[in-house]
Amino acid sequence: MNCLQPPTTAFRVFIHSIHIFSVPTYFITLLSLICVKSSVFKTYRLFLIWHVVENLLFEIYSSFLIVPALHPPFTLIRTTGLLSEFGINPIIQFYILATAIEFNGLSMSEMFYFRYKAGLLNYREHRFSYYFRASVYLTRAISLMDICFCILTFSDGSEFQQNYRATLVQTNPLLPFLSCPNTYSVVPFADYVSTIVLASWICQTVNLTVSIPLAVGYMSENVPKSISPATWKIQQQLMWSLTIQAGIHGIMLGVPNAMFIYALFFGFIEEAPGYAAFVFLTYHGFLSAFSMIICTRQYGNIY
Repeated sequence: MNCLQPPTTAFRVFIHSIHIFSVPTYFITLLSLICVKSSVFKTYRLFLIWHVVENLLFEIYSSFLIVPALHPPFTLIRTTGLLSEFGINPIIQFYILATAIEFNGLSMSEMFYFRYKAGLLNYREHRFSYYFRASVYLTRAISLMDICFCILTFSDGSEFQQNYRATLVQTNPLLPFLSCPNTYSVVPFADYVSTIVLASWICQTVNLTVSIPLAVGYMSENVPKSISPATWKIQQQLMWSLTIQAGIHGIMLGVPNAMFIYALFFGFIEEAPGYAAFVFLTYHGFLSAFSMIICTRQYGNIY
């Protein structure tokens, strides 16, 4: 078997055809953010630019550099992208993917935290601030620990993958893809590396899923009413933008993560839902960037 055999044609055609719309959207978004001259928006747009660039890089990584192929019911990915063509170890590719997901969550957390501090007068006096600050610190800690963990466990992770691959080949000799060196198996509990990475995903997902909607709701109820009409209007628009961003990320990231976690613990039979989850994960940034274009235009109209 050709270990670099790409995934299904339908998946490849679908995931690459969206680039026709996504790439221009990213660049229009970046241009819009750079051109906004509002003094109120000046610092916040840096967080948005960070988030957009990170989403663009993640899309490139997922659809060109790693290009995962799935083989149900095995909880593994066979990487068929440019990194595998150059012989990059699949565990490195998986670590980059895991770190990218964690740092995407970090950029979201920092973006919402900045808006929280900017949107409330004397935010330190609000009791909710203690909870939200703890949530942000947890997100930072998970992201930084993930980098250290990936570096420290590379040797153990590689050894487990080799041994587990050999075991799979012995028990399933008629499935040639199991012997491919560009496969990475996620085996909860049997492999402490996969287990801890999975646990960090779950922790990060739960943390953001709970804290961000709560923060948006709290800000909506506590935005100062004694401000100028123009400032009130921009605050309302920013709140609407945050609500949209929270919804997009909750669906486009939360659903795939939930599907991956379910598949790891309970298995999966059909590959179509798995590929759909990767599409959601890859292009969440596209929808996020598109919503930013609409909101940035409205910021420009206000100022």
